[in-house]
Amino acid sequence: MLPAAPDIYELDPSEIERIEPLFAELRRTADTHGDNALVQSAHVRSGLLPEGLLAALSDFRRFGNPDGVLTLRNLPVTTRLPATPATPESVADTCTPSVAALLLVMSRLGDPIAYAEEKRGALIQDVCPVPGEEDQQQNTGSVYFKLHTENAFLEHRPDFIGLLCLREDHDRSAASITSSIRQALPLLTDEQVAILREPRFRTRIAPSFCRDGREQVYLPPAPVLDGPERSPTLCVDFDDTAPCDDVAETAFNALHEALQKVRREFVLRPGDLAIVDNATAVHGRSAFTPRYDGRDRWLQRLFVLNSVRPALGRIEPGSVYRCSTSSG
Repeated sequence: MLPAAPDIYELDPSEIERIEPLFAELRRTADTHGDNALVQSAHVRSGLLPEGLLAALSDFRRFGNPDGVLTLRNLPVTTRLPATPATPESVADTCTPSVAALLLVMSRLGDPIAYAEEKRGALIQDVCPVPGEEDQQQNTGSVYFKLHTENAFLEHRPDFIGLLCLREDHDRSAASITSSIRQALPLLTDEQVAILREPRFRTRIAPSFCRDGREQVYLPPAPVLDGPERSPTLCVDFDDTAPCDDVAETAFNALHEALQKVRREFVLRPGDLAIVDNATAVHGRSAFTPRYDGRDRWLQRLFVLNSVRPALGRIEPGSVYRCSTSSG
């Protein structure tokens, strides 16, 4: 049996003391040389992270775990925070400790990637509630966020998603939700699995990629399950994926029910980093009530690919991480 990464890795005081200078060194790189050099420096310096953390990240990258999520705790990133942003295009413009933490940790899992059509193609993006967007099925909303594969419509979608908590919601009730196909698969019949492996499902472009007026069109039919029989990959968005026929719809509903039965809910605390395996787990969020007082829930997000090489034809000139989804 292959080893599995732990569900939770908690940094101890000695590990925190060791990584804080790495954050500072990376921030100096950003101040002097810009984002491309920052990405390269993070790749190099990430090898200096504590050995136990490196081992946990390595195991998760290679083997995953049953729940498809690894949560790191006690990252030292939350001192002297400004007000929570409240605009849909909010991104990190400077290399704060949280930005450094995301880059150093996530670089052990692959190559950072951003998408030109989403949040200005920024490397690190803010996830926070936005006035007027409460009902949106986007990271700017505050209603229940349906389970989804991140950017399910993209050819070069992220392999891993890093969600770092800077500030909780006021009621400490906004729960991150994940659900793994590894756990859900035994709840499906062989017939249902076979149908889910057929190209009978259409997924449309995510609304966060359509803020410039781009039409939210559906892509050609594709399967929602793929890969090895015993360890399939999952690509589905329960807001943006539609079955093509009644039989497919029945299997689709069975998949949703199975994922709901095995889902995990957990409230991220400041300094927690949830890393989601986007190939095996869908994620979402419970509803919560924002106050728009500068103290609302605030996460920062970074995507990585296992390797950027398959996407090189879409990486914008002059960038090492910004991918265009409209040309290539």
